Amino acid sequence: MKNVAVIPVKESSERVKDKNFREFTDGLSITELKVRQLLESGVYDEIYISSDSEKAREIAEENGIIFIKRPVELCNNVVSLSDVIFHVVSSLPVNDNTSVSWCHTTSPIFKNYKDAVEKYHALDKNLYDGLVTVTDFNDFLLNDKGRPYNYNWGVWHEYSQYLDKLYMLTGALFIAEKSEMLKNRYVISRKPFMFGVSKVESVDIDTEFDFEIAQIFYNKVREANAAD
Repeated sequence: MKNVAVIPVKESSERVKDKNFREFTDGLSITELKVRQLLESGVYDEIYISSDSEKAREIAEENGIIFIKRPVELCNNVVSLSDVIFHVVSSLPVNDNTSVSWCHTTSPIFKNYKDAVEKYHALDKNLYDGLVTVTDFNDFLLNDKGRPYNYNWGVWHEYSQYLDKLYMLTGALFIAEKSEMLKNRYVISRKPFMFGVSKVESVDIDTEFDFEIAQIFYNKVREANAAD
């Protein structure tokens, strides 16, 4: 089965100024970094950037990957996300049974695409029809009424290691066949396998503070890997 990756990128960013194109590390933006990570994984037949940005076009051309122009009206926070996903996936010039990896620039520390793609192809397709990245969630939750959600107050309060197993969707990677994404108008399939990643790999950029934290973590991870 053919494997392709698509990076959805917008020119504008409301919460984090120039998020996708400002320097993140060593002169690279998170878009450039994500392209490098995908290329270095060695598992993709083709890599696409879907964007309204000419900066994204330049990055695609400089790295020998494919740029697909997305209409400006599909690059805002007003239009339905389902419509955006359907348009982007429809624009990929590949067969419906192609494995599509939807890869967000906002997860700059995650780069384990090789293992994730190999795991996806090894899945029993009678049980799973896709893959999503998750990380363990092992904390005490309250609902909007201030009541415990996943534990009980009182002498029966358990230690966190005995809480029911919960997972947090990271947003780093979603894999499914093109036909599945088109049918659902969504990147998550109906029966996805949960591919576990570390807390550090799950870091997602949604605010200016997140951007700075991601930079610190990214550099810490790189230093640790260099020391090994």
